[in-house]
Amino acid sequence: MEFSKKVKATLALKQENLKIAPAKEHLNKYMLSQFFIQLVNFQQLIKSMNEFVGDDKQVLPATLLNGLSLCLNETLSEMIYDRYDTVTQLEMIKTGMEKIGVKTTDIRIKSLYPRLLKFSMIIDKPSPELLSGQIKAQLEAQFRESLKINVDKIKNKTMKLEITSSRNFKIEHGVAYVGKHGNKISGDNYLCDDFQNGTAIIAISDGMGNGEVAHTESQMALQVLKCMLNFDVPVTEAIRVIAELKQQSNADERFFSLDLCVIDKENHHAHFYKQAATTTFLRRGDAIHKIEMSGLPIGAVDGAEIDQISVDLVPGDLLIMCSDGVVDAYQESESFEVEIMQSCSDNVSSMAQNLLDYTIKQAHGKINDDMMIVVASYKKIRKR
Repeated sequence: MEFSKKVKATLALKQENLKIAPAKEHLNKYMLSQFFIQLVNFQQLIKSMNEFVGDDKQVLPATLLNGLSLCLNETLSEMIYDRYDTVTQLEMIKTGMEKIGVKTTDIRIKSLYPRLLKFSMIIDKPSPELLSGQIKAQLEAQFRESLKINVDKIKNKTMKLEITSSRNFKIEHGVAYVGKHGNKISGDNYLCDDFQNGTAIIAISDGMGNGEVAHTESQMALQVLKCMLNFDVPVTEAIRVIAELKQQSNADERFFSLDLCVIDKENHHAHFYKQAATTTFLRRGDAIHKIEMSGLPIGAVDGAEIDQISVDLVPGDLLIMCSDGVVDAYQESESFEVEIMQSCSDNVSSMAQNLLDYTIKQAHGKINDDMMIVVASYKKIRKR
């Protein structure tokens, strides 16, 4: 009952916040197709949660239902929002423009697909401030993504605007790793992925100990995280669900770290979440900036705080994330920072491998712990 009440309350709140489109009596074919895609994602989420908890382990049903309801709420919110309904979106654009005093005519939608948005409209010629600020902000709030606005034609007192999804930046990554004593299996795992909403994630999870058990543990944690973020669940909520699942099923008192960076590519923001994770190195120009936070391992304490910090990015930035086996190989982190500056390369895969080789050399060839290095570059996409 609590699960059902929570879903209904969330939907009522979403509907109240929109205040534009009435509840739909039926779904169009685009929303139905999206719904079935999300059903597949639900299956993957449930499978990942089950594998993460493990066999013969018990967790509170409310914890599992909370994780599922977070994802379900986001899916149903999109169904009410009706992103793919052209008629609804036309009315929402007109209403949104009226709110900021802009009259629109001849709205022509070519694509409503997220990150592939494309439409045009004729408006009364606004002031430069309105054009660069409020119009863009209003449309971005409606479509929930960064947009690019071009002035196509100006005639008399009207102008034509071309609005498209903003896709000007990208993340390239490279990874290098080695298991303890040179083993192929490492307790460290990583995740680098792009989501439909324009964000990219980079994550390293270090399972307690080494070998197959630690590898599986950290791998499953990242898989659950990916599944939940794929539903646009807030990051802190996703981490909290994973932590609660681990805390309740942690009969062996095993923990793992989580080092997560979520990048809003078009708005140049990087959000870092660290649970018992090592320093992240941000190389910008001729300087190295260190991103450090405290935080307990996941599974250690019930209800532990989730540390986070935000950093603005500029094109050309390099992010170097690593597991504790790398940091522990150095008596002083300055040696690693110097090598980062000397190893800088457009080939992030080669740079990651060079940094790992140098780390092993610094440790005189001894690999006393799993080691992993992920190098990610923030770049502006070159237009052809």
